[in-house]
Amino acid sequence: MTDVVPVKASSQFSIVSNRYGRIMIAALGLTLVLLADPIDSIANQNLTVHMFQHLGIFILSIVFGYALHRLLVIRLASLKRVTSKGWAAFIGIIKFNTKTKGLVFAGLIPSIVFVFWGFPYYFQLAVTNGYIHILEHLSYIIAGGLVGLSVSAIPKKFKALLLALGFMSMGMMGSMMVVWPPGFYPMYSAAQNTEMNSAMMLLGALGMIVVGSWFAKVLDII
Repeated sequence: MTDVVPVKASSQFSIVSNRYGRIMIAALGLTLVLLADPIDSIANQNLTVHMFQHLGIFILSIVFGYALHRLLVIRLASLKRVTSKGWAAFIGIIKFNTKTKGLVFAGLIPSIVFVFWGFPYYFQLAVTNGYIHILEHLSYIIAGGLVGLSVSAIPKKFKALLLALGFMSMGMMGSMMVVWPPGFYPMYSAAQNTEMNSAMMLLGALGMIVVGSWFAKVLDII
């Protein structure tokens, strides 16, 4: 009888067998759901759905980027064997985030992306032009992915501060747009503008309550 010799597991990347790999796949799948019909078509017709679609894409991209970062850190030696250039690029990102405390990728770039696409002209252009629409969504994906790659380098107090500023900006933007006649985004009805503004103010307020308490604890205020 012939003995069966067990096969040693490969040291190469195995995404599906790794927890972070499965998280990446799940985040990617959900992102594709948000980008596809019927959600994308509904988002083009409904301003509130459009806003939450962008937030969803951004958040899922953060999850993807964070999981990718953790996976690559765990498999750093394998990455170097597979692609030395990829390894060097990843090490460069880690060094850059360490030097900047992750604030460039997690703070500056996302702020630019949200402010740029928040302007009515560019927002409407993305709705009416398919190529610009793709570019808009791609920019949210890249910005979110960069945040995810930077999370581990951000000190806890800065994480709390970034979240607090994000929710505060959302609430202030919603309240400002309430009094903007005839609606901040004229390609949508006044009712849809009011609905979105209310959603932004509510989400911003709830976020500030939760994050504000955490931020205070981080700073040992309470």
